[in-house]
Amino acid sequence: MRGRMTIALALVASAYLSVANVSSAGAHAIIQLNGVPAVAGKTSAMTLEIQHGCITGGGGTVGVAAQLGKNFGVVTPQVVDGWTGSAAKNGSGTSVTWAATGAAQPFDQPLLLPLQVKWPSKSGVYSITATQTCSGPSGETTWSEPVKPATANSPSPPLTPLATVCVLPKRLAKSSSPSAAKAIDKLCAVASLSPNK
Repeated sequence: MRGRMTIALALVASAYLSVANVSSAGAHAIIQLNGVPAVAGKTSAMTLEIQHGCITGGGGTVGVAAQLGKNFGVVTPQVVDGWTGSAAKNGSGTSVTWAATGAAQPFDQPLLLPLQVKWPSKSGVYSITATQTCSGPSGETTWSEPVKPATANSPSPPLTPLATVCVLPKRLAKSSSPSAAKAIDKLCAVASLSPNK
């Protein structure tokens, strides 16, 4: 009986610690392709998900800026209730910004930002840097640290990981064969250590 009680207490403590740490270490900016692969040279939808408010200050999100590299084509933010979005070319590619038109997105509620994206013409892994601005209290979090294997002085993944997307060549995107799946895994896994800009 004592062993069962110890295990139960350990599970409760573990669950409590997991919930307590979710706001900082367990969340980040996520790219969702919604079941449709990113295909080189094609246009499709993606969603940028900001999972919580800023990790510096803990306030709710009032603004988001995403930087897509020069290799991307036209990028168009889609309508999000309570937010305005715009896209503009700059020296680094395309900057997409969203601003809250009312109250801040509460700290513990994810923010889903849909986009139409013309993917780069060359297959590979591409990064998207996201910066969120918060209020009450104010703060800013930039999701930009490349994911690398852990070392003695560096955790993996980092606290503010860089969002990346694997853009497939047309021939692989249309195939469901085991050899195509292996090729996709190889393309996405190898390139993810050093994404294209």
